[in-house]
Amino acid sequence: MGAALSIIDGTGPLSEDGTWGDHMAFTSSAIGELGQINGPRCCKRDAMIAFKHGIEYVRQHYGVQIEYEKQHCEFSSQNQQCIKERCPFFG
Repeated sequence: MGAALSIIDGTGPLSEDGTWGDHMAFTSSAIGELGQINGPRCCKRDAMIAFKHGIEYVRQHYGVQIEYEKQHCEFSSQNQQCIKERCPFFG
């Protein structure tokens, strides 16, 4: 999501308009939630958390309202390392 935002805004680590810092703060908030959940890797969980944070970022910075629909993972049976009930998308 951070890379997508950089492309949208045409920004990067040398930008001086504040967008790069905003993108880093967004990325940090998503990573912070992943750190609180903890557990082995799960690409689906990571992506869903990034999208959830991305929706809020887009609302705040671009004034675009995107509806967030609670997601439920359908892949837990295929992931031997699934953290099950500790995952906000399990069930």
